[in-house]
Amino acid sequence: MFSEPVTIILMVAAALVLGQSRISAPLKWAETLYHEMSHGLVAILTGGQVVKLNLNWNGSGSCTTRGGWSFFILLAGYAGASLWGAGLFLIGYNLGTIGTAFWLKVELALIVFTLLFWARNLSTIIILGIIGGVYAAALLVPPSYGLPYVLQFMGIFVMLNAIRAPLHLIDGQHVGDGAELHNITRIVPEIVWVLLWFVFALMALGWCLLPVFGVARQMMWAWAI
Repeated sequence: MFSEPVTIILMVAAALVLGQSRISAPLKWAETLYHEMSHGLVAILTGGQVVKLNLNWNGSGSCTTRGGWSFFILLAGYAGASLWGAGLFLIGYNLGTIGTAFWLKVELALIVFTLLFWARNLSTIIILGIIGGVYAAALLVPPSYGLPYVLQFMGIFVMLNAIRAPLHLIDGQHVGDGAELHNITRIVPEIVWVLLWFVFALMALGWCLLPVFGVARQMMWAWAI
């Protein structure tokens, strides 16, 4: 068995490699779900509504909203993916401790809600079913079967994709959430929003890894003594 820090480092390395591979589409489903779900939830919280949420086999997706505060709805996509990814990692990391199962049930409930009220096509329904099935299994199967590591890896992949994804907006085409935010503010350029999302996602990943490498530092100190 690898030590805890080494296991996390291997997960990060695997997520980086797989994120650039041809089989990355299914791994992007969770990040896309959280991105689009964040748009939808903020639309509701700001007085709007969700018309539909689509998830595609290639890892892309969309969320059609009506009403609400466009500024916060647009801002929530990439930022929300970072937060949801961090939460998913921490749930997997702490699964089995008091209270952790509750938060996994919250995530599962949101997926069921999305499935019942926002999903409109077959690909979205199946993808939500797969992700929800993983979460349900993690609640029902003992942690010794390794599902906490699955959740940790999913969380890491979501956060790494949330780091990479905003950078794709720097393409000179002036389309996407950053461009829309620039159109709304008329002052703040698209690149500023991209950098904000990028830094926020990096901070989320670093915050998640702090307890892991805190353990690593304790191990190094004990070895030195």
